[in-house]
Amino acid sequence: MMDTSWSQATKSQGISRLTNLAGRRAAGQVHSLDGTWRAILDPYDTGLINILGERNKQGFYRDFKPRHPADRVEYDFDTSLELQVPGDWNTQHPELLYYEGAVWYRRLVEVSASQVAAEDERQFLHFGAVNHTSRVFLDGEELATHVGGFGPFSVEVTGRLGVGTHSLVVQVDNRREPQRIPAMRSDWWNFGGIHRSVDLVTVPATALIDAWLTMAADGSLVGGVEVDGDTTNLHLTITVAGDTVVEEALTGAEHAVTVAHDEVAALERWSPNNPTLHPVTWTLTRSGDVVDQLGADVGLRTIATDGNKIVLNGEPIYLKGISLHAEAPSGGRRAAGAEDAETLLGWASDLNANFVRLGHYQHDEAMVAEADRRGLLVWGELPVYWGIEFDNPDTTQNALEQAAELVRRDRSRASVVLWSAANETLPGPERQAFIGSILTRFRELDPTRLTTAALLTLPSNDPAVHIDDPLGEHVDVIGVNQYMGWYYASRESMAETTWTSEFGKPIIFSELGAGAKYGHHGDENEIWTEEFQAAVYRAQIEMIARTEDCAGLSPWILKDFRTPLRVLPGIQDGYNRKGLVSEEGERKLAFDVLAGWYASLG
Repeated sequence: MMDTSWSQATKSQGISRLTNLAGRRAAGQVHSLDGTWRAILDPYDTGLINILGERNKQGFYRDFKPRHPADRVEYDFDTSLELQVPGDWNTQHPELLYYEGAVWYRRLVEVSASQVAAEDERQFLHFGAVNHTSRVFLDGEELATHVGGFGPFSVEVTGRLGVGTHSLVVQVDNRREPQRIPAMRSDWWNFGGIHRSVDLVTVPATALIDAWLTMAADGSLVGGVEVDGDTTNLHLTITVAGDTVVEEALTGAEHAVTVAHDEVAALERWSPNNPTLHPVTWTLTRSGDVVDQLGADVGLRTIATDGNKIVLNGEPIYLKGISLHAEAPSGGRRAAGAEDAETLLGWASDLNANFVRLGHYQHDEAMVAEADRRGLLVWGELPVYWGIEFDNPDTTQNALEQAAELVRRDRSRASVVLWSAANETLPGPERQAFIGSILTRFRELDPTRLTTAALLTLPSNDPAVHIDDPLGEHVDVIGVNQYMGWYYASRESMAETTWTSEFGKPIIFSELGAGAKYGHHGDENEIWTEEFQAAVYRAQIEMIARTEDCAGLSPWILKDFRTPLRVLPGIQDGYNRKGLVSEEGERKLAFDVLAGWYASLG
């Protein structure tokens, strides 16, 4: 039942799941709705709510046209703003750079006879991500609400798309709200818009809405499928590299599979040095007839911990990493698509990195696909950041929904080895319970990967830093954000600083670094110079190399990125300058410092 309160939406409703869109696309079941959409700004929510606080019966979602010369309709999509999808609205029109509020998007969908769903087919609108809260309307009827700015979601439209022209309208609202995730304050740009692709997807009446396969720490294969439709007398077959590894009757709408290690021991393992991807096919049959089928290229590898080590395919691995935001290589816009992913992760490869932290939210699927291809290990993260309402049940529920979106989309990706539940949250019982519930959800949906969270390390005069945040007991790997030499402590003090933890687990320095404006040069003791930043990196490297529990690092950050928090004229100008490259991709001195050290590690 749809929410009729018209108040700010806090829960997703009417949403369907449809994963493995790449497999559907390869099978010709996907029709792109990307391109030019019309848009109307609506800071007062006039398109939804009238002056009495009731649903506006002539609201923008109705996409009305005047019926006669005297008919009063106070909006017109056909002559309104144009916005490209996928894309953020902030960088498409200068006047929208700081805009936070509602924008109504409209796309006219032309449906031909060949695109109408047959009686044995279903249709879904699939959204890669919309920031932040969206309401979806088709031909004036509200179908669904989605809460969360970075995860994929689908809306069923079976039987609603006959031959002709249909009006698809999406209200997008990126206002910061206390109960949202992220909340009121974050150190990145609040890009609004339909910033990932929109597709019309046609599937069989009984469809695989989820299909996944990965390798557990013991070398066995684990995975499963979820089926929407008639599940009677269904048979599931899974092949890997052409060999059948699963052939069994379906036990219900959700069906888990396990394949013993000795049955798949000969399959080549994925690793940074050898990113082998195997073709995997999931096939549903009934009485020998194919009901639905999905395919994907899947890497197989094991990931585990051994004391203070992270172990990949049975061997310790040191994570030579870098963090990055989902911001494009140039132009300061939201990153989207394979070309942006190839450029950004190409820079990471140039650093001699084998690991990337995708902070602080779920990135475009093209990023993890490119990481799979390149052999880059991935830290995936939820936007549980500063100021979260840990005691709000609706916020908790939405965190769990976003966690499920993160895991379900990427749990067949060999590159993804860490699920991160949070960044820089302060200890407390409500916080422990909130993040604990996310960690539980991660492990329920995917017991094969490691869990982590980036803990906030506050300045101290004690050179012996001992990590005792109680969250460390609940994660597999401890992430530590520390900014010695920048926000606190001197570069010289790092020579005496040691790092240990209460928990005997691997430590990743998930953030470290310093700011510098590209092209701004001077003495290494002059702040904001490239020389200053490079000196901080050299001191950090010396300290980290002595830290026995350190299993890797992901310095902050690959490239400069937009943020309203950084306002110093002539230096920041609305950008966080901790990047190793500028907002236009120009490399700073610290890039070579880190790349050289990573190369020396082999």
